[in-house]
Amino acid sequence: MKTTVKYGLIFGLSWIIITMILFYADFSREAFLPLIMVNLFLLLMAIAGGLYMTKKEKNFEPGIFADDFKTAMQGGIIYAILISGFVYLYHWKIDTSIRDAIIQERITALHNAVPDSDTYEELQEDDPTWQDKSYDDYIENQEDQIKGVVSPVSIFIMHLAGLCMLTFFYAFGATFIIRKVVLKGIQ
Repeated sequence: MKTTVKYGLIFGLSWIIITMILFYADFSREAFLPLIMVNLFLLLMAIAGGLYMTKKEKNFEPGIFADDFKTAMQGGIIYAILISGFVYLYHWKIDTSIRDAIIQERITALHNAVPDSDTYEELQEDDPTWQDKSYDDYIENQEDQIKGVVSPVSIFIMHLAGLCMLTFFYAFGATFIIRKVVLKGIQ
């Protein structure tokens, strides 16, 4: 197994273990934002650590930037796929409380924004889409949209897209820093 893949798996599994420990300690909702920061840090560590150790295995031989960038991307993509798959399972089967809380917050905000039929009539004047619909149809449609946007599948897609985008930027930055700063005295 390639070193970069090992590092992607090691750091991905580390985040999964941390997340499950916090879930079983009944601290998952409170640790939601700190876990995001830990996730980003471990993604960076998977990319930079995998690239550095691969360069070390090759005795720090100079190569072209594109090869090092590709090597850095490998660990990050493995990490992104692993974490996105876990997040799908987590929000679908393991702990639905975070997703349910987000849905409830958005539904409450919807009911606060359009609390009654009078407010809805003002909305109908501004938006011709709702001219032929009743207030109840509007609320039901908006609640269905909220539940669709905050579904496990959409969370999976957002995580995968976001982590892949961050992998690209992190890999570029890590490759540049490792080549220009860390390995400057070695090569």
